[in-house]
Amino acid sequence: MRVVVAHENLDFDALGSMVLAGKLYPGSVLALVGGLEGPLKELAPLLEDRLDLVPAAEVPLERVSEVILVDNARPERIGPFKALVGRVPFLVYDHHPRAPGDVPAVGGRVLAVGATVSLLVPLVRERGLTLTPLEATLAYAGLWEDTGGFSFPSTTPLDLEAAHFLAEKGAEIPRVRAWVRPHLGEEARAVLKALLKTARVVEQEGFRLLLARAQEEGYIPALAPLAHTLLDLHEADGVLLVLRLGREVLLIARSKERLDVGRWLAQVGGGGHPRAAFARVRGVRRAVRRLLDTLGVFLEPEPTLREAMTSPVETLSPGTVREALRVLEERGYGAMPVVVPSEGGGVRLLGLARRRDLKKAERLGLADHPVEGFLARAVVLPPETPLSQVEPHLKEGGGRVLVGERVGEGFRLLGIFTRTDLYRRKPMGEKPLGERILEALPEGARRVVLALKEAFPQGVYLVGGSVRDALLGRSGPDVDLVLEPGVRAGEVARFLVERFGGSYGLHYAFGTARVRLAFGLAVDLAESREEVYPYPGALPQVRPAPIAKDLERRDYTVNAMALSLGSLELLDPYGGLRDIEARLLRPLHPLAFVEDPSRIVRGARLAARIGFRFAEEAVKALPPALLPEVLQSASRSRLRDELLLTLGEDTFFQALALLQELGALEPLYGLNLPAQTEPFLRALARLRPPPEEAHPERFLMEARLLLLLLFQRDPLGASLTLGLPKRLQEALALLVRAWQGEEVEREALGKEPLRSVFLALFPEKEAWLSQKRRVLMGRDLLQLGLKPGPQVGEVLRRVAEARARGEVKTFEEELALARKLVGDGTLSPP
Repeated sequence: MRVVVAHENLDFDALGSMVLAGKLYPGSVLALVGGLEGPLKELAPLLEDRLDLVPAAEVPLERVSEVILVDNARPERIGPFKALVGRVPFLVYDHHPRAPGDVPAVGGRVLAVGATVSLLVPLVRERGLTLTPLEATLAYAGLWEDTGGFSFPSTTPLDLEAAHFLAEKGAEIPRVRAWVRPHLGEEARAVLKALLKTARVVEQEGFRLLLARAQEEGYIPALAPLAHTLLDLHEADGVLLVLRLGREVLLIARSKERLDVGRWLAQVGGGGHPRAAFARVRGVRRAVRRLLDTLGVFLEPEPTLREAMTSPVETLSPGTVREALRVLEERGYGAMPVVVPSEGGGVRLLGLARRRDLKKAERLGLADHPVEGFLARAVVLPPETPLSQVEPHLKEGGGRVLVGERVGEGFRLLGIFTRTDLYRRKPMGEKPLGERILEALPEGARRVVLALKEAFPQGVYLVGGSVRDALLGRSGPDVDLVLEPGVRAGEVARFLVERFGGSYGLHYAFGTARVRLAFGLAVDLAESREEVYPYPGALPQVRPAPIAKDLERRDYTVNAMALSLGSLELLDPYGGLRDIEARLLRPLHPLAFVEDPSRIVRGARLAARIGFRFAEEAVKALPPALLPEVLQSASRSRLRDELLLTLGEDTFFQALALLQELGALEPLYGLNLPAQTEPFLRALARLRPPPEEAHPERFLMEARLLLLLLFQRDPLGASLTLGLPKRLQEALALLVRAWQGEEVEREALGKEPLRSVFLALFPEKEAWLSQKRRVLMGRDLLQLGLKPGPQVGEVLRRVAEARARGEVKTFEEELALARKLVGDGTLSPP
């Protein structure tokens, strides 16, 4: 059983993220930890009718095989599911920054955006999933709430793109406004009054922190919006609310810039992200004193004029109004300083020539007068002036100040700063690519990689899909590592199990190992090698080789990248980064598909999963690989395995559709997608692994394969071509009989996945199939001497009605009733 969970006291972002995760991971249970927060309580009746939220207490932990955790990474906030941390895989989607003690996730996405919804929407869009208007509206409400209507400093372009997508999918934006607008109850209004009375501003290094206190009995919802209200009223840069609610003391912090309140409150046991944080504390005086004493430590250095000015500054020499105006218009400036040289290499400042003043002088017929008569006052400030002290001087200088240093009687001008520069953010230096890949890994994978980096400083590489997915901001439950000659798979496997717990299996002949760590992460180890194909479609011959040769044997450029764990250098010999940006799948060389046609299937599977498309070179390389003489020598088992892996993906139908569009599905497998897709898709939607199924992925592969084969022109012939195991061929034969209207024995349908596929095709048969006693069937009537025809169905119908009324309770009674109906002439004539 797969479970989607967020945190106690759901807000809109948590609930919207749970809904989207439920779409991405169909069949998941949406588990409710604690209650609903604020306005969500008022929507409870609507949600109960439309969303299946299951209380956490009703979820049997022993049956949970995977947890999707959204809008949260803290184990202490997930109620009973904390007991599963380290025992089952967790995938985490969260917009809060990582912190020590987070769940060791094996997949998901953690990124600093305004709302967690924004991390899930791109995946929904890539997979072409549909959303109902309610689902889109709930997700949009999460965006709106956590970004403050897209006005909080944490808002990013990803949030705006997500909002656009959700609006296209039917999000009712006016309804969102009504839902999310703070509805302050009487208690909350009383708290606001108390906060206003106690509010005082603490200023350090140009940062204005508003500190306010209040006390009430018991828990009061919707207090967080009060922080933003106070920020706006007092024009502060940050706020710290100290709320004593009964025996509990809550600290709520918000910041516009400079102060990372998540890290600030972490020192008193709290947490959050840089602009919003929360803590429960004991010893409130000591906690608040500690926070105030350390405020300066957690403040980012205040920007100065030197960092924000425009440099170099261009100047004018004295001349006429006409000459100065021509230079201003050529340069596109609104103003320029007019200077003359002074002693010591500086300049003496005469004033600012502003375009609007000179235009007015020109209209008055003064264009040929000296410009000195029309200059505005110029303000010069030293370059180390903090930006918080600049605004009063901007008013004095007409919206501009010059930045300069004293030189004798004049200045050395360094730059100019205007009012619009107050709103311009200097771009931060981008981290090296290797560090960004490392930070993009799920928490559990990152811990493993850092441990290996320390233990094996050379010869270990993160490769293939792990690098690709990290660059795409997505991840899965596996980590792929390649070990150069000198580092053995067994040595690395033993180290990982000793460090993190778990188990491993070695394949000495291939130089590979698979490690299953205790918290659910799978690590695939392979000693680097090169491959030689003796003939088209053959299994490759392998031998040890450096990492460059190992990358050479990959299928697509986006999978042929490697990150050295020792140096964090990215190896990208085939332009995978470029193709990731273009969202293209490009084979490494023109014969890649001829050497191994199964690469075509892997490409279609990958394209469907991550929303890529085949490059032009890939499309051109397909026809030679699909020639009969090439496919005749291809490994049928490898092709069959790739088909099954594809059928195990949530996006398998898109992958098969792409193979058919490329003209590859029939040559590779002798298969076609059904011409009439409605009954096929309807049955697919009903397929579900049984709750007790130990291997749900394998179940779905086989069930979908049976269903796909059933809709072929010659299902049994297609199964022989694929070389299916006998048990699946027998299951398919029974399905064919049932689909053609023949009766099948109930006892023969008792095995999975045959039983589930049968019920997906014939949901009306569920009651019949679940009966524990034998019931009358058509073959019993034939044994009574009744000829095949409509009369058989009529007898069965009447017996079923009698069974439903309780008039017959055993098989013998049903048989006696059938004899009576056949023998006494009560049947309608055929």
